[in-house]
Amino acid sequence: MGKPLSNISSSSESIAMEAIDGYAVAVDMTARNVQDECKKKGLPWTIPKGFDTFCPISDFIPKAKIPDPHQVDLWLDVNGKRRQQDSTALMLFRIPRILSEISGVMRLDPGDIVLTGTPKGVGEVTLGDTMSAGVQVDGQAISEGELRVSVEDRLGGYVHEP
Repeated sequence: MGKPLSNISSSSESIAMEAIDGYAVAVDMTARNVQDECKKKGLPWTIPKGFDTFCPISDFIPKAKIPDPHQVDLWLDVNGKRRQQDSTALMLFRIPRILSEISGVMRLDPGDIVLTGTPKGVGEVTLGDTMSAGVQVDGQAISEGELRVSVEDRLGGYVHEP
C-alpha cells in the first residue's frame, strides 16, 4: 500500500486504486494437515499459513506495468507442469472491494501486502518439488513477477498445546 486507508467504502474505487503502489506475485501456502487439526479444535485457520517460507513473494512490480489489475493472467507450475492459470478478471470481488472490507476492520498502511486469492488448481506439493509462478499482461510476462522456489522440509513437527 502506498497511502494509508482507513474504512474506505466500496464505492471509493478510485481512492483504493490510488493507494496501491504496485503489485507482486505470492504463493500462499497452507499446511492442510494443520488446518484440519485447527478446524477440529476450533483454532484460527491462520495457524496453518504461518510457517517459515510459506508465503514467498516476487519482486515488486511497479503499478505502471499493470494498468488494469483486473485484466492480468496468473500462473503456477510445479516441477514444470501447469497447476494453476487464470485471469484476475474472474475474481469474485474486485480489488477496491477487498481493500474496503479489510480497511473496515483495520487500517492499511504503506508497505502492507494484501493477498487477493488464487486461481483454481490448488494442490499438494512435496519435499523437493519446485514451484514457479508468474504474471502476464496482454500476453507479455512481467519479469519482476517471476518467482521460483523449492519445497523444503520443516524442521520439527507442529504441535498446538494451549
